[in-house]
Amino acid sequence: MVNKAEIGDSFGNRVLTDLAKVKFKDFLVIIFLLFLPFSQALTINVVFPLKISEIFLFLILFYEISVRNILKWRMGGPVMLILIFLVVVFISVVFNFFYRYSYELPTEYSRITPQIDSLLKFIYVIISVVTLVITRNALSENPRLIKWFFVGAVISSCYAWYLFFSGMLHLPVLLLPGMDNPPQIMNTGMGDIIRCGTFKEGNYMGFFLLIAAFTALYYKRKILAIFFFLTIVTTFSTTSIFCAIVFYIFYLFKRFKKYKVKVMGAISIIAVIILLLNQFSESFNTIFYNKVFGDKDSVENANDLYSKADRLNTSYVGLQIFAHNPVLGVGLANYGLHYNHYNELPQLDVVDQAKRIPNNIYVEILSECGGIVFLIFLIFLHQLFRIAKNKSNAVLASGLTACCVYFLAFPTFTMLFIWFFLGVILS
Repeated sequence: MVNKAEIGDSFGNRVLTDLAKVKFKDFLVIIFLLFLPFSQALTINVVFPLKISEIFLFLILFYEISVRNILKWRMGGPVMLILIFLVVVFISVVFNFFYRYSYELPTEYSRITPQIDSLLKFIYVIISVVTLVITRNALSENPRLIKWFFVGAVISSCYAWYLFFSGMLHLPVLLLPGMDNPPQIMNTGMGDIIRCGTFKEGNYMGFFLLIAAFTALYYKRKILAIFFFLTIVTTFSTTSIFCAIVFYIFYLFKRFKKYKVKVMGAISIIAVIILLLNQFSESFNTIFYNKVFGDKDSVENANDLYSKADRLNTSYVGLQIFAHNPVLGVGLANYGLHYNHYNELPQLDVVDQAKRIPNNIYVEILSECGGIVFLIFLIFLHQLFRIAKNKSNAVLASGLTACCVYFLAFPTFTMLFIWFFLGVILS
């Protein structure tokens, strides 16, 4: 008869043996992937929220430099292009350190000083590019590391559901260290729901969940993908819901080209569901329909239109800034300094905000970095599309399409999980 204690000892020995086999670099990558969704929770406030994923990303970089593995990094066309992107962004930053505008800039909106803010943002751009390269190389060398990304995403998602049900049941919640207090809350018919998950805002969490779902589908983890898609409900993010629909439409067309009739039927069912929700669900109208399709004649609650109008205005202001600074822009993190000068609708500024942002990645790059950087970014995305389409699975191309739509309503291009997904495409 087998002794249970022996079985336990044997299992423990196997675990220790497996851990002992993990290379030091792989261990650093595991921690980086595990904590990637903890962008606000479990952070250290050092003027800005310092993330565990960022700390280990730097450790990976230092390790690669110390053992000279960095000389063996696989680059290729897209990576070389993004390095050129990085160089031109740096030129834009330096140029705007010394350029003087004909109007006064409200420096009180800066976190520290305009120059330091811009330099800190450039460091984030460097971190983003490093994320892409390290993700690509690590997953190319050891694809099994991806499971640790899923572990972190599941933990983050479970915490989001915990916050969701606590608000719905009117229960006190345990906020993780580093989170805002109070965190982002949405008043719904179900109660005051904390919608940010482990991020600062629900919009960030929603985008992360989309990317987690795309990645799970690509690695054939269908149950996980469904779980991540369903968890988007906890964020109450209009853009996430809309881009999930965009993904499925493109995915169905690409995945089932031979069954166009069935695909059209599936899309018709989605359309019918949206119409029914529009007719019978006030919450759906507030969260989704009014913000995307509503106008002043069809929406009774003016608050439903504010978010849409404000996003359009901030994008328009950004395009005005770009039109007057077309080559190198106004410098990273400097959009907010020029906002008041170009804003023609000050009545939309009903909330006293420290610093305005474009809320549109394309406009952010155009206004802050200029047309050259924007053109390089578009060429880079085009190359990624070609790579994604050449792979047999339709998930990557459809996921990248949904991401490009999401960029129209996302605050910044320097979120690490975005570059993680781009690295997955290249891996």
